[in-house]
Amino acid sequence: MTAGTTAARTWVADGRRDRPAMMRETREDFSEAIKLHELWLFLGWRDVKKHYSRSVLGPFWLTLSMGVMVAGLGVLYSQIFKQDVATYLPFLAIGFIMWGLIAGLINGACEIYSSAAASVRQIRMPLSVYILQFVWRQLLTFGHNFVIYILVAIIFDIWPGVTGLLFFPALAILLLNGVFAAMILGPLCARFRDIPLIVSSVVQVVFFMTPILWNATMLPDRAVFLTLNPFYHLIEILRDPLLGSPALLQNWLACIGMTIVMGLVAFTFFSRYRTRIAYWA
Repeated sequence: MTAGTTAARTWVADGRRDRPAMMRETREDFSEAIKLHELWLFLGWRDVKKHYSRSVLGPFWLTLSMGVMVAGLGVLYSQIFKQDVATYLPFLAIGFIMWGLIAGLINGACEIYSSAAASVRQIRMPLSVYILQFVWRQLLTFGHNFVIYILVAIIFDIWPGVTGLLFFPALAILLLNGVFAAMILGPLCARFRDIPLIVSSVVQVVFFMTPILWNATMLPDRAVFLTLNPFYHLIEILRDPLLGSPALLQNWLACIGMTIVMGLVAFTFFSRYRTRIAYWA
């Protein structure tokens, strides 16, 4: 029997498996991964540390470069848009910080399994460990960039008060969507290696369609593409609390609805193709 015949029979066998059983195996996979939290917390921390080994500032180089870019663009675009720099620069800074996390979660999700192909094939471990490790690593990088917001808040005397606490459930929603995106893009990009390039291009386009450089209030009657842009709603529920104002109810409802849909799609997709990741990676 050839390897191709074996793979084909495995493919057919997977297709005939009971869907509730596959969903149960996925839940067990995540349950085992959560029990191994010390492992993926350590691996995520090691990844960040290794990436900046022998560097004086370490990951704060990324913070420094983003801080310089925010300062430069903040002064420039405040003049172009005729905005008060004290109002526009914090708006821009928080938008850039949040978009850095969003783009990192989406683009990085494409390489979760392809970059860890050797480990996936050789080590028997819950596949969701790689997802949790990846999201934790992105959160650590975000923590370094968040220093920019603290500095901006001090300089421009921004105190969000109790409203700022809404940032934490908003961040949890974003990270949860990051996990769901990784459950879809991780296996999909391991199978089709052209998809990461497509995703990267789409993310670049969506950046300019999302109110980061510009404010949504600048658009008359709120264009339809803005309301249908899920990243707009994510940015709003993250940024508004840090500026001292709660996001609109429609933004929260849109994000909660999107999270539910993403979760259903992600668990269905991951359950269906989880057993093939080792072949694709």
